[in-house]
Amino acid sequence: MANNRLRPVAQPRLPSAPLGYVPQYHEQYSNVLRLFFDRLINTVSAIIGINGGQYVECPNGLFFNTGDQFFAAPNTGYPIAFNQTYLHNAVDLISSTRATISISGIYNFQYSGQVLSSSSSAKTIYIWIRRNGIDIGYSTRATTVTANAQYVKATWSFDIDMQAGDYLELMASVTDIDLHLESETASGGHPGIASSVLTVNYISPLPDTLPTPP
Repeated sequence: MANNRLRPVAQPRLPSAPLGYVPQYHEQYSNVLRLFFDRLINTVSAIIGINGGQYVECPNGLFFNTGDQFFAAPNTGYPIAFNQTYLHNAVDLISSTRATISISGIYNFQYSGQVLSSSSSAKTIYIWIRRNGIDIGYSTRATTVTANAQYVKATWSFDIDMQAGDYLELMASVTDIDLHLESETASGGHPGIASSVLTVNYISPLPDTLPTPP
C-alpha cells in the first residue's frame, strides 16, 4: 500500500503445463498462486481492517465563492455560484454553478451561505435543488432576515441519487434584492468569509430501483 493506496491485484500468469509430470512445473505453479493469494488477502485485509477506510478513494468535492452574489430581480431563480475549488475527486465544477459527478451513486451535498440584509424590512431567501436543469419538487428551504446589516447563515444537507455525468445546481431567489450572499476578505484577526460553500461526498452505490423525484 505505497503512498496510502491499494495496489490492484493482477490476474496471475500461470505457467503452461508440460506434457508429462515435471515437479518443477508444479512448484512454479504453486508459487504463482501463493503470491497471487497473498496479494489478494493483503488487499482485502487492508479494506476490512479497523482502519481500512483510509485506503478507499471515495468521490468528493469542496467548492466555495470568494465574491458577493447579488440578485438582479426579486422572486426570480438564480443559480448559486462558486469560483474556487479546494477538493475534487470524481466531482468537479463544469461551470461556476454546476457540480458534476463521474461515478454513479448516492451523494450527500452540504451547503452553507452567508446571507446579508442591507435594509430593515423582513425579507426571505429561498434555496432549492435543480438536477440536470430540472427542479426537484419539495426541495426548497426558506431563510428570513428581519434587520438591517444582519448576517444569517443558510445551511442545508441532503442526499440525492446521481448518475455519472449528471450535474446539480443550487438555485436561489429573494423576495427583496436588498438580500444577497456576502463575502469578506480577512480582517480583524479572522480569515476571510466565503459567500457560499458546497461540499459533496459519495455515500453509497445507487439502489436497484431509482427513487422517483417528488
